[in-house]
Amino acid sequence: MTTASPALDVDYLLVGGGLQNALILLALAARKPRASVLLLEQGEVIGGNHIWSFQTLDLPNSALDWARPLIEYEWPGYQLYFDDAARWVKGAYRSLSSEHLHRLVMDAAAASPCIEVRLGSAVTAVHGDVAILADGARLRGQVVVDARGPEAAQPMGRGRFSGGYQKFVGLECLLTTPTNLNTPILMDSRCAQRDGFRFHYILPFAPDRVLIEDTYFSDAPELDVPALSDGIVADAAGLGLAVAEVLRTEAGVLPMPARSHFRAAMTNPIIGGYAGGWFNPGTGYSLAAAVRLAEHLSSVPVGDTFGPQWRRLIRGMGIQARFLAFLNLLMFGFFHGPKRQRLMQRFYLASDPVIHRFFAMRNNPVDMWRIMYVGAPWTPKGWAKRATHSAAS
Repeated sequence: MTTASPALDVDYLLVGGGLQNALILLALAARKPRASVLLLEQGEVIGGNHIWSFQTLDLPNSALDWARPLIEYEWPGYQLYFDDAARWVKGAYRSLSSEHLHRLVMDAAAASPCIEVRLGSAVTAVHGDVAILADGARLRGQVVVDARGPEAAQPMGRGRFSGGYQKFVGLECLLTTPTNLNTPILMDSRCAQRDGFRFHYILPFAPDRVLIEDTYFSDAPELDVPALSDGIVADAAGLGLAVAEVLRTEAGVLPMPARSHFRAAMTNPIIGGYAGGWFNPGTGYSLAAAVRLAEHLSSVPVGDTFGPQWRRLIRGMGIQARFLAFLNLLMFGFFHGPKRQRLMQRFYLASDPVIHRFFAMRNNPVDMWRIMYVGAPWTPKGWAKRATHSAAS
């Protein structure tokens, strides 16, 4: 393995084998083949047990030179269903499984003498450019990214104005008969509402294989996985799906904080992933932000990591994160029960480009104005008045 200098172990030291550092490794492998990269993961697989989905702008064209292999499944858009409305959102919708991500990372490491992945390597602490392993070994990197997962994230606390959670249980199911569903249903809220705003999310991987998720925008993080799993199987028939076998179960509790958790310093370590706030507070999804960090690290010389481009990146990310977290403050603080359901329906009447920019954390000032005030104001006073009037009529 090449080294950055006699005093350093590697150019890029990546702590944690989740989505964030997997993307960084893949970007560096493609764009900086001579850079030395070491990824440390305490588990035995990269990426855990997940399906990540992302919209057309979450993976920009500028990243496709290294990120195109991430696209395991792709559809031309997705469907939305509400009690009294439905719509189609046009634009690439893509998904990636943790198994696919693991293969990509391990293949990249096998193909390069400069890249090493160490599974089963627990890290107890990261200080500056040094990572301390459970066995006491110390490793140094010219750039260190600490992305050890949601468990390292800042706690949100409880209370009306602390935000909420997008939480879900998903079952990948083999069907008894093929489905004619050939595009995703991002949101179907025509189900019994409880625990906040509830909806079904469906990904058709093959005619006889689908992912069905029961998802909640909830005030509380508690999740009864066995009960919700049983409920998904029971609800499947009403969704036109006959379940023969459950192949895989996935559950998650994604933070939707009422204040931004984004933090980025001008020195090592870079706190990546959920712990550093590299996720969309308005959706709980992380791929768009993770791609942006991978793009930066793979596009600038290692010595310029914390230069002007870094300052521009974190300034833009900070603006987006604060805006999206403020929307959570309004939604979870003031909109409960049917009001939250009407709020979500109203938001998804926005144009396709506005929705895509929202998911990708690329809201422009006009988007922010539209989301806040035009057509469907998020202001507590305005929405409370409209919701009350709607309920009375």
